[in-house]
Amino acid sequence: MNLKEKITIENNIVKYEIKAQYNDELTAEEELEIETLHDYIRKIRFSDIDFTANITLDNGTPIITDDNISETVVEISLGKVPEKEYILDENLNIVFSIDSGRVSDAEINDVLNSKPLVSQAKMAVFQFRILEKIKELLAAARNEDNDFEKETETIL
Repeated sequence: MNLKEKITIENNIVKYEIKAQYNDELTAEEELEIETLHDYIRKIRFSDIDFTANITLDNGTPIITDDNISETVVEISLGKVPEKEYILDENLNIVFSIDSGRVSDAEINDVLNSKPLVSQAKMAVFQFRILEKIKELLAAARNEDNDFEKETETIL
């Protein structure tokens, strides 16, 4: 699946958009993938995703890490996210935003020392978890696909 991601910051609002992107002329592999996604419908449900991860800074930019919580690693959680669901197919288009002005002062810490940095870290968690869920659902749909579906002509 071809995905296009875009992260923007404007007026203290961090916005993330991920959408499926295909050329007008699909390859045979892309056509098969789209057909599979239509045959074995998978939905991305925000309620099924744990939007929590450990974050560290890389040159001032929040990134996901497998490292344990320490002086340079903190756990970030988005908390309650809106109840939304999206069908995983060629029309996928998810837009999510976080307003830095609504970040609580309690979320600021030694690693993420400003509201804009906290909102960027939260968006990094959102992006990571959404991509992880898409990969999981794609793998599940691909595992369902087999050669059972066919058309034959029988002469008796």
